[in-house]
Amino acid sequence: MLLYLLRRLGLLISTLLMLTLIAFSLEFQLLSQPTQSFIEGYSLFLQQLLTGDFGVSSVSGLPVLGTLGQYFPATLELCLAAFIISLLVGVPAGTWAALHLNRWQDTSILTGTLIGYSVPVFWLGLLLVMFFSLNLGWLPVSGQLSLLYEIEQVTGIMTIDTLLADTPYRWPAFFDALRHLVLPALVLAIVPTTEVIRQIRSALLEVLKQNYIRAALTKGVSENHVILRHGLRNAFPMAIPTLGLQFGTVLTSAIMTEIVFDWPGLGRWLITSIALQDYAAIKAGTLAIATFTIVASAAVEVLSTLIYPARRRAIYASQR
Repeated sequence: MLLYLLRRLGLLISTLLMLTLIAFSLEFQLLSQPTQSFIEGYSLFLQQLLTGDFGVSSVSGLPVLGTLGQYFPATLELCLAAFIISLLVGVPAGTWAALHLNRWQDTSILTGTLIGYSVPVFWLGLLLVMFFSLNLGWLPVSGQLSLLYEIEQVTGIMTIDTLLADTPYRWPAFFDALRHLVLPALVLAIVPTTEVIRQIRSALLEVLKQNYIRAALTKGVSENHVILRHGLRNAFPMAIPTLGLQFGTVLTSAIMTEIVFDWPGLGRWLITSIALQDYAAIKAGTLAIATFTIVASAAVEVLSTLIYPARRRAIYASQR
């Protein structure tokens, strides 16, 4: 197991180095210094990244790392909310589809996943804003918090900062932050939810073919007990590695979602920086998104290996 972890760590480091090499190559082509070779420039580039020196914004004149720290928590809050929604909806729906294989329930759910996967994020966002915000008036159109509340930024995650705030309107501000989070999180959750449904359905169908499941049903154990106690317990770890890859999809979709809902996150900041040709901010934003995606995917894969005995046995067998 230690050898596996060292290999994964080496692969993670080499992937991150390749990422920095691609980022510097693009920057070298655009902003090359005639007195500096590629190797010298890349070495300096790595030193700056390791010391947290991402440069200074040509628009605001402030260090990019500090600005990145202000916007990243809002994106993280949005992505986590979307991922929680995708699990709360996707796991029951995938289970229901597997238990009704080739029936109308299974066909309906699979059709819904195909439609959900195909719907453009920006179109769905605008549609929900028009219906729930402008027509019904139930939810806010944009932003992270109403102007009625003034909340000091502590973590950058508004739902947490409202609870930490020492004000008499702490709870109204918290529920206001939740109302602002609903629509963008729902829009962002569409694509990962379809993937959760498909992965859980596929993994559960594989588990239900196992002999111990059939033996439990033959002994008279209730189907619900077998599904919850043995089926999902063994199917979920099989689906975790693929679900971990959805972090990249969620982050990519978050850029468009933040534009539609004027969400003060990393994606909106990155698009604004591209429009203003703020190269330092563009470099920091793209590196942050790519690094978070790679690290999160690797962490999920290692975690699934640690908690899933079958994966550990497969690793041990490959090392012999």
